[in-house]
Amino acid sequence: MITFLGNPLTVLTLLPITGGLLLMLVHWMADDEKREMLANPIRFVNLGIALLMLLMATLIGLEETFGLAWGEYLYQNCEIGAVSTGSCTLISSIGVSWHVGIDALSFPMVWLTTLLIPITMVVEWETKKDGPDRAYFHSLILMMEGALIGVFVSLDLFVFYVFWELTLIPMFFLILLWGGSDRRYAAQKFFIYTFTASVFMLAGILVMYFNNDASWVGNITGKSFDFILMETSTNFIASEGLRSVVFLLMLIGFATKMPSVPVHTWLPDAHVEAPTAGSMLLAGVMLKMGAYGFLRLGVTLFPDQVIQFQTLLLVLGMVSLVYGAVVCLGQINLKRMVAYSSVSHMGLIFLGVATLQPLGIAGAIFMMFAHGIISPLLFAVCGSFKHHYHTLEIDSMRGLAHHSPWMGAHMMVGWMGSLGLPLMAGFVAEVAILIAFYMTFGWWVVLPALTLIITAAYYLWSMQRTIFEGGGDVQLPPTMRDEEPRDITWHENTGMLILGALAVIYGIYPDFFGMFEMMSNWASLLVENVIYPPEVNP
Repeated sequence: MITFLGNPLTVLTLLPITGGLLLMLVHWMADDEKREMLANPIRFVNLGIALLMLLMATLIGLEETFGLAWGEYLYQNCEIGAVSTGSCTLISSIGVSWHVGIDALSFPMVWLTTLLIPITMVVEWETKKDGPDRAYFHSLILMMEGALIGVFVSLDLFVFYVFWELTLIPMFFLILLWGGSDRRYAAQKFFIYTFTASVFMLAGILVMYFNNDASWVGNITGKSFDFILMETSTNFIASEGLRSVVFLLMLIGFATKMPSVPVHTWLPDAHVEAPTAGSMLLAGVMLKMGAYGFLRLGVTLFPDQVIQFQTLLLVLGMVSLVYGAVVCLGQINLKRMVAYSSVSHMGLIFLGVATLQPLGIAGAIFMMFAHGIISPLLFAVCGSFKHHYHTLEIDSMRGLAHHSPWMGAHMMVGWMGSLGLPLMAGFVAEVAILIAFYMTFGWWVVLPALTLIITAAYYLWSMQRTIFEGGGDVQLPPTMRDEEPRDITWHENTGMLILGALAVIYGIYPDFFGMFEMMSNWASLLVENVIYPPEVNP
């Protein structure tokens, strides 16, 4: 059933991109009268394709009983080693191949992507029903799904980089066409920052390419971009100095995408100006591309450099964690506060990797997954607050729960999940990282632990000022004018309920669908076989 349409990973990658492009083309070529008729059916087709992708990704997990681990690449379109014969090459002359596969690191990200895409479509179902470009909105989201999945399943670094850059285009237009008043500046800053950082990554990929020997008919360079060949090579970049340079180039590219301090300033502007769906996908999946790339390429291919630059990773993680949390205390804009909280949470991922412990790395991967569920809920709440109350100012509203009880409830669930409330997914990741941090760095664990208290402070303070009645009086924002306040629509409520339920389910049972066990297996085998490999007896 999974392979009915061909290789499922190829379908997951290419069907959303081609489907979104064709739907936009159909709408663009139609005359004005037909465009009006096609707008609504196009939205339903986009949602249908997105739901099909979620079904396919879920079936992949059920088929494999979520037992994936490090080094197990399933559903490859060609066998390992077959790349050297040119059987799945795209550009044979320079060693580019269409080589896809999925393992315990990429599957959670693929499933998360296929889950979030239909949810974001549903949350923004009504708010983008007007305007001449409304038919393109959901098609751009669908195209973005294919590009994101392409990043997570590509085992050829040339193709990986193409999909990496392709994700920028739909997000750029989502911000530019449907963003806030300062959307042009935010879209340009987002594109320039992330594209410039990826050039550093490209330089590192090219060095890796020229140190990855391959031979097949028609290959004029004798080199290959294939990741599996790099991973299994015994003479991959022999020079330690060059390996360190490539590792740092990768770190710059991936840290900017996460983002990490000091290359984080594009994120708050992009979030504040982006439409709700754009913010949900940006925080839910796009930031995880940086962490995924670092674990896939940085840690897996350069384990000695991870040990060598352990202190650098520790500093980046701590600075991002502390800075993001402290800056949140001074924010008066809901979206900007949530954006800086993402910077803080991404710092925890670096701390988890810096422990070099299986539990710490598993906690970092679970933080990627948990934050990918909780942060879209946060931005869905922010978007609904903006849509119904026409403002994002925290101090402009008192007694939200009185007029919009569902919105207030979802805000509390999202805020509590993000601050690390026990029995919610974020708590599991934080505890795993802190325990591993103590195992490696001892009582220095007090520093990140105290920072998590600051995280609780700014979320609780914002809830106290917004949801509950200040001094017993309900206060509506001046932007409401004479408009009657109302609660969220059933479309928004549906998406938020799903995300909130998953945040609780994964907090109570982290191994739901085998997720945490899969991540733990990947992390354990990575540490045992790659970072600290056993000595080979003569």
